[in-house]
Amino acid sequence: MFRSKIKRGKVSQSLTMFLGTTALALALGHTAQAQSGYRDPALRVAHVNGFEDGSLVGRQDLFHGKAFQPFPRGKYAHEDRGYHREYGDKFAYEQEYANAYRAGYVRSFRR
Repeated sequence: MFRSKIKRGKVSQSLTMFLGTTALALALGHTAQAQSGYRDPALRVAHVNGFEDGSLVGRQDLFHGKAFQPFPRGKYAHEDRGYHREYGDKFAYEQEYANAYRAGYVRSFRR
């Protein structure tokens, strides 16, 4: 009984996170298209995730005195963080994620 509650809790948490991300992507979709040319909300999600991850790693590398390495690595190497099958083309998502990661990294590292 206790395990099934834990499992349901994790499934519920994952579903809530997915629905929240999807709702955010859809809500930003119109605005994003007007501002940055994104027609696909999934690519907007990829861009946001990649930029945030790249910015984080760029700040960490700068703080720790590491060399400039603007390409996704470590836990970000797969370039599919935040991707869900419902988003469609995984390759396009990974491309957008990687490009945004580099942009976020460069912006944070060069400050």
